Amino acid sequence: MTVAAAPIVDCEGLVHIYRTADLEVVALQGLDLELQPGETIAIAGRSGSGKTTLMNILAGAEPPTAGRARVGGHDLARMAEPERERYRRQVVGYVWQHSQVNIWPELSALENVQVPMLSGGVPGREHSRRGRWLLEAMGLAGLAGRRPPQLSGGESQRLALAVALANQPALLLADEPTAELDSTTARGLLADLANLLQETRTSAIMVTHDRQLERFVDRVVQIRDGRTSLETRWRETEAGPAADELVIMDRAGRLQLPRALVEKLGLGERVRVHVEDDHLRIYPS
Repeated sequence: MTVAAAPIVDCEGLVHIYRTADLEVVALQGLDLELQPGETIAIAGRSGSGKTTLMNILAGAEPPTAGRARVGGHDLARMAEPERERYRRQVVGYVWQHSQVNIWPELSALENVQVPMLSGGVPGREHSRRGRWLLEAMGLAGLAGRRPPQLSGGESQRLALAVALANQPALLLADEPTAELDSTTARGLLADLANLLQETRTSAIMVTHDRQLERFVDRVVQIRDGRTSLETRWRETEAGPAADELVIMDRAGRLQLPRALVEKLGLGERVRVHVEDDHLRIYPS
């Protein structure tokens, strides 16, 4: 009997609350999410839906308020700061929306990729070899000696991704990796990144508003009001690629129906649900 691999990311009932002296904001409201080893997903949703909060928790930048959040066996709700620091260095690679945050302008491209390796994870004798391999995989083979100010926007973003992958992280997190790029440059970057992630079997979560990213990931998960709501997967048909859109039911049995359907059917706070053979029907009350 084949035993299924444990998910690299396992979030259940994830809650995060921001508190100030006179204000309380619930950013995540019982979110469930799983990511399998080697899988790549895109996270989409409106501003304020909870995307950034989820990424901050998975990056080890802040602990959740309640619920479960595990990455590669690490319990993000229970880690002390020394363990959290090791987690950030060795388990996850993070790419900020603005690539300049990830790279050092005074260093060459090759030196930038080697910097994260100094904290462990890659043997010293391997630094140069792995650095050059990552640069080549990200289309920067001939630019190893250039500094970031000498690179274009697309090249800088490619370098930021190479830096984030330098320490062989189990999970890559990328916040809007194509936000500052034109569509052609973005498409080339995404294709090279997808090939590299597949070759290294690195799992990845990317936050995006870029619709073309959907074609380079295994699935797209929509977040609405602090919970996962919809999932889209692409499949090949005789007529070409087609999207399967599924409503996500969380582990408590809750559904978030698409807002357009709720408005079209005039559904209110209470609805009628009828079982009919192998399916349900939902009616306005």
